[in-house]
Amino acid sequence: MDRSDLIARDPRLLRSLQYFEAVARLGSVSAAAQEAGVSASAVSHQLRTLTGYLGEDLVIKSGRGIVLTDAGHRLHQEVADVFHSLGDILTSILGERKTSLRLAVCSSFGPSWLAARLPDFQTRHPQIDIELRLYAQDPVQTETVADAIVTAAPVHAGFDCLTLFEEMLVPVVRPMSPGQDMASADRLITTDVAPGVIGQDWIDYARRVGWPQTVSARDGFLRCTHYVLALSLAKAGMGMALVPDFLAAPALASGELVQPNAMSIPSGRIYRLCHKTMRANDPALRAFVRWMRAQRDLPDC
Repeated sequence: MDRSDLIARDPRLLRSLQYFEAVARLGSVSAAAQEAGVSASAVSHQLRTLTGYLGEDLVIKSGRGIVLTDAGHRLHQEVADVFHSLGDILTSILGERKTSLRLAVCSSFGPSWLAARLPDFQTRHPQIDIELRLYAQDPVQTETVADAIVTAAPVHAGFDCLTLFEEMLVPVVRPMSPGQDMASADRLITTDVAPGVIGQDWIDYARRVGWPQTVSARDGFLRCTHYVLALSLAKAGMGMALVPDFLAAPALASGELVQPNAMSIPSGRIYRLCHKTMRANDPALRAFVRWMRAQRDLPDC
């Protein structure tokens, strides 16, 4: 038996990891102690033992609470995933089949692409309860967030993924008067708001489609942080937005907005459905992956 096996079977280390996971999850030594039914001093002792064993600070005091160090964040993610997997193993041994699925999605994909398609999944799999979790940005890839995650961020090691589609941006604006063209349209609404890249989406669009009007970062862009907000501003008549085609589709179909230029450009984001490789045989997850595969035409990543 090698050293790593001995470590994994050391009950003292396992207890320290259990207490550390509770502290990291609950954000408090006292709350972790209450959950475990032990004293706060016992939890603190286990944290010191684990810190000494690893030679890394895992938590630091911040005001009256604690925060995780970078090493603490990494360890918590891995330990939480392992504990979650152990729970699934025990459930499987007990003969219970998981009938729920936690799904994390970003703000534009969830309401605008997935929501309209989910009734079909529920009709095909009425025994599976889906819990949707909406995030403003790409969700963190860990089982503590969800069983399955739709993200445009790079997929982490240990995760399987299914490529869905590449995000394409289209210009949208409230219906314009006859004879008004794109060059004379209202103020441009940008979602590229970081210093140094303000309005970069429109600069890229103008260059890709050969827009004769010069667009530069010096222009008076109306800035907002999310596509959903940019779309709402366009509907309010505050300017022309550059948003994903699937997000704009309902407003374009109803005539609430128009697309003054037929050309679209890639945003650089490719949506993927990902999940832990070790969870690939979970019945609910497997059914959802099969269904999502039928919703797209792109090959696996």
